[in-house]
Amino acid sequence: MKQKAVCLSVLLALLGLAVLTGCSARINSVTINRDSGTRRWQVDNIFLSNDIRVMDVKEEVKDDVLFVNVLLKNGWHMPIGGKIKVLFYSTSGVQLDDPWGWRQINLESRQEEWFRFMAPKKSDQISQLKIMIRGINKPGS
Repeated sequence: MKQKAVCLSVLLALLGLAVLTGCSARINSVTINRDSGTRRWQVDNIFLSNDIRVMDVKEEVKDDVLFVNVLLKNGWHMPIGGKIKVLFYSTSGVQLDDPWGWRQINLESRQEEWFRFMAPKKSDQISQLKIMIRGINKPGS
């Protein structure tokens, strides 16, 4: 009987650890190939992907400069925060230097908001972009 209780305790502890690990600040991303238009999603945190969603991505070119507009939506019933970053890749597949870093996002319940990013090179020198969403934290932190 004691052995069953110990096994149950260990099982519950492992389950709790799995839930905490699932909620930790891991990164979800979508990589977009500009030539083919294909999108490849990588979901490392299923809870985050349900809460902060990439709803749309639009490109805009002005004077050979590429701007990427990302529409995010808070799918949760409470305000939520996190961070977003866009990485750009050259036509040879090399990641370009990221002069902008992570940008703080704070969304009210069910709110949608556009975020705009500028590429560090001319539009015709960029073949892919990777949009990354990180963590869930309290708004304003």
